[in-house]
Amino acid sequence: MIRANHNKHWIKFSHLYTRILIGFFFGNVKYHGHYEEKGLPILMIANHFSFYDGFIQILLNRKVFKRRLTFMMLEKKLRDNMILTKIGASSISKGRRSSLESLDYAVELLQDKENLFLFFPQGKIKSIYTQEFSFEKGLLSHILENLQNDFQLVFNINLINYGTKLKPDINVYYETQHITSDTNAEDVERAFNRFAKVCFKKQEVR
Repeated sequence: MIRANHNKHWIKFSHLYTRILIGFFFGNVKYHGHYEEKGLPILMIANHFSFYDGFIQILLNRKVFKRRLTFMMLEKKLRDNMILTKIGASSISKGRRSSLESLDYAVELLQDKENLFLFFPQGKIKSIYTQEFSFEKGLLSHILENLQNDFQLVFNINLINYGTKLKPDINVYYETQHITSDTNAEDVERAFNRFAKVCFKKQEVR
């Protein structure tokens, strides 16, 4: 299992690179949501539809949450690009014993109020038109069952609007969720699907 190795210089570079990349391929990035700062660690769950996903979350985190961002990717892919650990990448090997260490690492991250842990519940890239999300089992359940401290759960859906422009706009929707000690992974999955449907409805009129 590979842990994130955040480096402030590489993180600063990733912010610059992200702004250039998104600015080159897209028009406006529009944020739709409300967030109340409570000084708690954040678990963010987002849809996963393209290469650009992580960059969009970098922008969202920098604008709204201002946390130390950590995300997980398959260990085989991370070993091919270890530099990503310096901007927050950590690894998981699905189906292996070491995956439990990765799950415990996610719990550890969410004990620190400075952290935001990003989780793509689909586990792999799916069509941007996907409106019904089936969560992979394991990570979310492990977090909810083992994390003892308070944290904020944030949903994030990112959608593209082409309209008549050469460059499409990105609509970034986010919403803080109310959770209790009894909240389980199935509850979160249903709530995320409800949130996604609302976002797609809003997208229709933009």
